[in-house]
Amino acid sequence: MVMIPENVLAAFNDPNAVKVMTTVGADGQPHSIVCGSIRAAAADTIIVGEILMKTSSANLGKNDKAAFLALVGKASYVVNVKVKQRVAEGPMLDNMNQVLAGMGLKASAVWVFTPTAVFDQSAGPAAGTKIA
Repeated sequence: MVMIPENVLAAFNDPNAVKVMTTVGADGQPHSIVCGSIRAAAADTIIVGEILMKTSSANLGKNDKAAFLALVGKASYVVNVKVKQRVAEGPMLDNMNQVLAGMGLKASAVWVFTPTAVFDQSAGPAAGTKIA
């Protein structure tokens, strides 16, 4: 099991970080979106609120792999993931929507992912290094 290192968890949970989710469509084309609801819920779990994610959600329904990028200053990390589940009701969705309410947003579901690899993509000599 891949565990996300502490510094990468901090980047994904930093409210000032730029966070991007990339999925792949049935046609093999990548699709990337800026997604502020991405959170590292634990060292073995990344979650994202489904907000205006029609193409991304359709892609995840057909291909259960995705990648997340977090960028804070010169530090940048990519976490490759696999879909664990989509949660459309219950406490997880309620908690996500409490956080999103402060941004004037609401999720229709929460996608839950398990990490499969973590890479340092920072601007420096470690770029591209697999760290988990």
